Amino acid sequence: MSIVHDQAMHFIYQQVLERLLSHMSKEQRASLQLLIQRLLVAAGGPEYIGTFRLLVVQGADRHSARLLAMLRAAQLSIALRAPVTFKLRVLVTCLPITSSALLEQHERAFSALFMHDDPRVLLQMVEGAEVVPFCRRADTTARQLPLTGGEALLLFGHLVDARPQALLGSRTHLALADAVRRALAEYPGADALVTAVPARQRRRFVAWARRSLRLAGVVSPDSLHHCVDSLARWLGHLHAVADLPGGAGAAPDSTRTRALPLRVIAIDDLLAQLLSDSHLDLVMGWSFEAAREGSPLTAFVDPVALAQLDETRGRSESPAAPAHALRLVSQNGPASRSQAPQAGRLAKAYGLEQTQLACMLYRPFCNQGAELERFLQSCHADMLVALPYLHRALQGKSCPDAVKDWMVNTSGLPLAQLRMVYKGRLAPGVRRLLANLARRDVQLRLLGRTAPCKAPS
Repeated sequence: MSIVHDQAMHFIYQQVLERLLSHMSKEQRASLQLLIQRLLVAAGGPEYIGTFRLLVVQGADRHSARLLAMLRAAQLSIALRAPVTFKLRVLVTCLPITSSALLEQHERAFSALFMHDDPRVLLQMVEGAEVVPFCRRADTTARQLPLTGGEALLLFGHLVDARPQALLGSRTHLALADAVRRALAEYPGADALVTAVPARQRRRFVAWARRSLRLAGVVSPDSLHHCVDSLARWLGHLHAVADLPGGAGAAPDSTRTRALPLRVIAIDDLLAQLLSDSHLDLVMGWSFEAAREGSPLTAFVDPVALAQLDETRGRSESPAAPAHALRLVSQNGPASRSQAPQAGRLAKAYGLEQTQLACMLYRPFCNQGAELERFLQSCHADMLVALPYLHRALQGKSCPDAVKDWMVNTSGLPLAQLRMVYKGRLAPGVRRLLANLARRDVQLRLLGRTAPCKAPS
């Protein structure tokens, strides 16, 4: 029975490969051969390809989809020529949370490529703070980041910068690196990371990582710049520091070493062929939105969440923004019903209330409460009479418990963290790190400077 099963699976894999090849252009088939040669060389030769293990981080853009198709074609092509082929591990992620529609798209691609039942393929996804087996039926309304993740987002916005491009900007890359770190820690058998990110953007990422570590005062080992595993562990350390500015994140375990560094196999020189017009997307059942056609560095961020923050930010900056207008998605108009399932996706992902996100975008407690009165006038006019008590509570003085409870519920932060925001007292290394993170968008491009919260003199 085992021999019959193996023969049947071999026939199925051959059909999958033939279907992929039939939908590739001549240039893409030539690129496939170059990719196979590159993988064989990276493995050390054809005799070692059976023990070679690849990791690919799967985003939601055309680069990621085409890369996965080419890797699958390379894996099956080698299997037809040799008794063994390389192992492929796929890590699906879209921060802050992967939507149901995106999970369905990944499922169609995995099914079309017949990856679920192949023992040479491991499909995983980032779910909150864990790396779990891929499942398209995961309930995205129940899946959310840990409670500390929501507090970290709010605290970052209150302390440094509330612009959406910064909130879901370079912090996203720290979270992504931390997810890769966890994946490598749980399944440490990867030999190389394969990516289609262009060389210019890879250099931008490495330069940003080096600068972030240097500003945080981290003395990193030389292996940082030669091993993806080492880089992910140190960026994961920065992620912990950024999430808990008042504490100290644990440094990576220096005793954890790899026999060989985890290398990067880049195929950006093949992108022109991979992104040319073809029927590969139809084979895998993929459809791409305009929002997904930007930089590959944006492929891991939910564009709906960013749009919701942009809308709320714009309304909070309006001089006459009424309280009822501060919603992530408008509840009025004929399109309200179709928008309802996506309304508040970001808030639900982090386990927050929309009023807490609106409070963060005002930053009322920063700089000793400089914007607190304006925030109350715009959103909570009934609390204006309690303004003196709010300042007393933030200064650590006695005040009614109802005032403290209101601040905690409205901001989503504990009173101790609100007082830290009010006083602006941070360790120099943490302050430099947060300021650096706040100056980059999701493509790691520099943003214009804004007035920071300054510590009292």
